[in-house]
Amino acid sequence: MMNTKTLSLKDNTLQPNFTGLTFRSFAISVKYFSNENPLPDKRIDYQSDIILTAKTDGYVIDINKHDFWFNRHQPDLINELITVDLSKTIYPVQAKIDKKGNFLGISNFNHIVNSRWHRNKLNSTSKYTTKIAQTFYNAFERNLENRTVFEKSMHHDWFWNLFFHPKYIHYGDQNAIETDLYLAVIPYENPVKFTGTQKINIDTTNYHSVEIQFISSEMKAADYFIPKNISPLSGDHFYMSVKVYFDLDVYYLFPMHTRAYFEVYSKDSDGKKTFVKRIEFTQYQQGTENNKTKPARKKNSFLVEDEEEHYDSKKIYKTYDGKDYSYQEWMDFEAEQYKLYMEKKKKKGFWDFLGF
Repeated sequence: MMNTKTLSLKDNTLQPNFTGLTFRSFAISVKYFSNENPLPDKRIDYQSDIILTAKTDGYVIDINKHDFWFNRHQPDLINELITVDLSKTIYPVQAKIDKKGNFLGISNFNHIVNSRWHRNKLNSTSKYTTKIAQTFYNAFERNLENRTVFEKSMHHDWFWNLFFHPKYIHYGDQNAIETDLYLAVIPYENPVKFTGTQKINIDTTNYHSVEIQFISSEMKAADYFIPKNISPLSGDHFYMSVKVYFDLDVYYLFPMHTRAYFEVYSKDSDGKKTFVKRIEFTQYQQGTENNKTKPARKKNSFLVEDEEEHYDSKKIYKTYDGKDYSYQEWMDFEAEQYKLYMEKKKKKGFWDFLGF
């Protein structure tokens, strides 16, 4: 156990230091509950791996998802198998982030479209030919029509919402600030904005983390969650709120554990809650023993160094495709992929081109 330390915030702002951090792995679980039932109606578990590569103006982050389980069993239903199959087209996904961890854009979109989807589309869509399956595929394909639509679709994912939620912000003199958190609580719709208080605990924990919590204000429940058998004239009122607890490791201030609790409920005249829906999201870092070792390079534990990293054009640019590229090689590859994409688009209907 380590002794509790007091976190030092420069100008009341939490500043990350990802330099030297490379790989992280997480176990993630999403559970869906109805009414007051203590057991989930549905549960999804998977693993997520992250590789971080430093750049002069920020970082490139590779995110992979794998080993999906549905309701504690390996995928065997058609919708589960389709979900896993299409996930392999999206992931690994590569994103650009700035030095504060803010999402800037997807950097391997052309690779996802040309080298994955076009190559695997015929094989994937021929496995299941039912009308429902084709609806899945058509919706998925629409999200690949252009980079902007694809990036927007990624925000329909709780992992994405919470991982990229702004944590490295100005917390004020009281270490708490009112802010917004966007969470995709309604399937296939844009994330809902929750306004609340985000607070940082300046006393680090005994398990080598910095705690940040977000607690939203209560808001009227979206119509999607109101039971269909409730009459608008019944006088019943439904609300929703969310609580999120972020743990960042003490040396890098990188996401370590995340717990999110979304609730939909009604309240009686005494304020007693009766739950209608609940969703619980948990993300736990694996191999946390590594967090106890201070990085070899001596630096302030909580503040980013002022010196700028020197860009090395020969530095290896990691990918998941069994090959390492220098930064310039990868940029050339991306340019070539985009060129192929434009040629295909001119030759035939974009999604009808199945040549390799």
